[in-house]
Amino acid sequence: MSPLLTHLTNLEDATSRFPSRVAFKIPQVNPQTDEIDHWTDITFHQFLLDIEHLTRYWFHVLKETSGIPQRSVITLCFGGYKYLDIVHVYAISRAGYIPQLINIFPNADYSVIQGPLEQANARAFIYESVYNDIIRDIPIPCFTSVTVVHPNDYPLPDLPHVTGSDIAVIYQTSGTTSGKSKIIPLNYTWLDGNVRKMTKAHLNPGNVDTVSWRGSIGYIAQFNNLPHILHGPIQIWPASTSELVDIIDRCKTRQLFSYPHFLREHLRASRTNPETLRALSSVDVITYTGGSFGSDEDEEWAWKNGINLVNAYGTTECGVLLISEGLRKSRQNYLKPLLGSSFVQFIPISSDSELLELVIPPEAPECPGVSFRSSDGNYHTNDLFREVEPGNYVFCGRNDDWFIMHNCSLCDTKAIEDNARSLCGDIISDCVVVGNGHPSPVLVVEAYSPLSHSTVNPVLNESELKTKIYHRIRPFHSSRYPHERIDSPDMIFVVPLGTLPRTVTKATVRRRVVEETMKEKLDKLFSGNA
Repeated sequence: MSPLLTHLTNLEDATSRFPSRVAFKIPQVNPQTDEIDHWTDITFHQFLLDIEHLTRYWFHVLKETSGIPQRSVITLCFGGYKYLDIVHVYAISRAGYIPQLINIFPNADYSVIQGPLEQANARAFIYESVYNDIIRDIPIPCFTSVTVVHPNDYPLPDLPHVTGSDIAVIYQTSGTTSGKSKIIPLNYTWLDGNVRKMTKAHLNPGNVDTVSWRGSIGYIAQFNNLPHILHGPIQIWPASTSELVDIIDRCKTRQLFSYPHFLREHLRASRTNPETLRALSSVDVITYTGGSFGSDEDEEWAWKNGINLVNAYGTTECGVLLISEGLRKSRQNYLKPLLGSSFVQFIPISSDSELLELVIPPEAPECPGVSFRSSDGNYHTNDLFREVEPGNYVFCGRNDDWFIMHNCSLCDTKAIEDNARSLCGDIISDCVVVGNGHPSPVLVVEAYSPLSHSTVNPVLNESELKTKIYHRIRPFHSSRYPHERIDSPDMIFVVPLGTLPRTVTKATVRRRVVEETMKEKLDKLFSGNA
């Protein structure tokens, strides 16, 4: 039986083959201008040395000083965008511990993380200094993270023996669906499968490509992205659109990773900024994941201008499972099982439905632990697809994207949202459908511009905005069943820009929270008292 592959073996292999190759490009920001002056290169050899230095230090602190045995859970709380954040994750693993990654706002209360800490039975808490206020309530040993790596003479510990069923790392979900994060323990079998799969899936095997940072190391998407380290440097910087062109040019970035909400902003900027368009068109691939792109108009713009969008589908529990070929190969950009994801299954949700749920059987390396599986032994993602061609799929949202309306019929909220984003992207920044269990859905939109309370002001007032949106989306809704139709401007609610509740990492609108917030208004609308 071949040995289990991990993020550590992945790095050791890369370092032995090309120690002087650049692993990371780190921005050096001018404190006066808050702009990037230059980039510092970190080689594979230096990365491994830094990990070993921190491994020695933390093993001394945790085991030799505090008596915390190896294979204990150590919680790490960072912003997740710094080079040393990554070094800490690797070092805690290399010291023989199980890292639990938590990502929260600096001013969050202990109650926000109390559940995940207790569920994981964490034995120590390592935190970035910005989280100082939270530690006074934490009942386990707390240590501030290292800000500078110093060589030391502490011994490098041996790794404890592990099996495939042992836990390797613990992550948290972003709370996209429920609005509440939960912990996901991932074992070594899962980690082995993920490393093998992501290495095979690299778009340009053998090439040295600079790829962009996907997001905080506190979330699984970036951890899954680290097998790219075998092939080229990772540029660590959460780029805004204004910084994107400079980063692509100076770092020669060939692959970008983004979430749909942020990618739409970059694409819309490229419509009016030729340099942004040139930069986006120059990269080999822009991969987005974490939700539906949701705008045919933006995707059409990308296709016509040679911007190679690739759609990837994955979950915290399973990693990446499906990926498209990219717009340069296929205008349809349908999803297909990722190379190495041969176990995935698409199961009809009912005998009379075209909708298929993506299900992971227990024999699949991506299948999470037993506690996450259903009574049939499978892991049910609750994500729905349609097979539009043999082996080609379109994402149709989650089970909670399909409302059961007042008449017990289904309503596809994702289709309504995608249509509104596509037709009204110039006047709304985002939208979400609510109204589960009611006679009809309601569209909640964020207005781009402040609304006028005057009927003569050139800026739209709320009534005019609702009417304008309704006239644009009416042709789409006229062909839908009454229970899934927005059939008047009254069924459009307007909220100020930036007020829809979103998850931290993906900026995905939290539908259930909006539904709860709007409950009284919805009840009035459908009772005839609005």
